[in-house]
Amino acid sequence: MVAYGHPKVDMGLPIFNYAVAYDMNNREPLFYEKYPGSLNDVSQLQFMLDKAIGYGYKKIGLILDCGYFSRENIQYMDKCGYSFVIMVKEMASFVNELVLENKGKFESKRVHNIYDYGVYGITIKKKLYVTDEKERYFHLYHSISKESAERTSIESRINQMTVF
Repeated sequence: MVAYGHPKVDMGLPIFNYAVAYDMNNREPLFYEKYPGSLNDVSQLQFMLDKAIGYGYKKIGLILDCGYFSRENIQYMDKCGYSFVIMVKEMASFVNELVLENKGKFESKRVHNIYDYGVYGITIKKKLYVTDEKERYFHLYHSISKESAERTSIESRINQMTVF
């Protein structure tokens, strides 16, 4: 199972991938799926979902990282009737457009403050792509502390370049 693939942080080591299904009521694992680190997550999701269907699981909600994001996977989860939450990289073009459309509408307004997490957030309902058959919920978050740290880092680099 261990193979060289595409880890988020490449330390030159082989990796493996896995998916785990849990029962929400008793929090017991239902099954797991392991696959080589050289395989792309996108290609494995439908195989794992077929396995869940084979076991007879019907009411499934998925929490996925950005490696599983593809139009085909989203359409397949819709076809199976599964709910999902998936993280999307912020530079995906439609995410960038969504962020720019909503910039300045929520980032510092108290009504959008999510105190427990130290962020501001807003939810937008929109189609994911032009031919999408339904509207989906997109959750945008903004961290003032992260913004401040990034701004401080940029200013520091600009000052170093100016001195140089």
